Amino acid sequence: MSVHIKFVVFLSLGLLLVFAWHFATVFGIAGSAPQTQGEFFIRFGIIVVVFVFFSITTSLIIARYDEQAILPDEREEKVELKAERNGGIVVYLGLILLMWLVFKPLSPMQMANSILAVMCTAELIKIGSGIYYLRRGH
Repeated sequence: MSVHIKFVVFLSLGLLLVFAWHFATVFGIAGSAPQTQGEFFIRFGIIVVVFVFFSITTSLIIARYDEQAILPDEREEKVELKAERNGGIVVYLGLILLMWLVFKPLSPMQMANSILAVMCTAELIKIGSGIYYLRRGH
């Protein structure tokens, strides 16, 4: 795998690991879940800020050694496009599921966590299909 693909997979898996921790707190496995809208958005905001910080830092470190290493080649761009398509399909299916769940008596916190679950599932499908396409030579 090229540096670009390793970079994308590393950041995506890191983000998914953080969201796995979040869902572990939601299900009572590790720590306590956010109980209010403010706590939820503070946690989510911290996650986003840390993710953006690590993205920028990692790309700067890589670019420092080789400016072209972070850029994808033509094959990797096609693979990423296919993987993004698969992730997009999951997002649309998740939105349809969430539209159905709107008519169920869910709390706003449950709905917010359902949206995060759809995003995480789409990211997992994106990573998995991208690695599959790279290995298969698509």
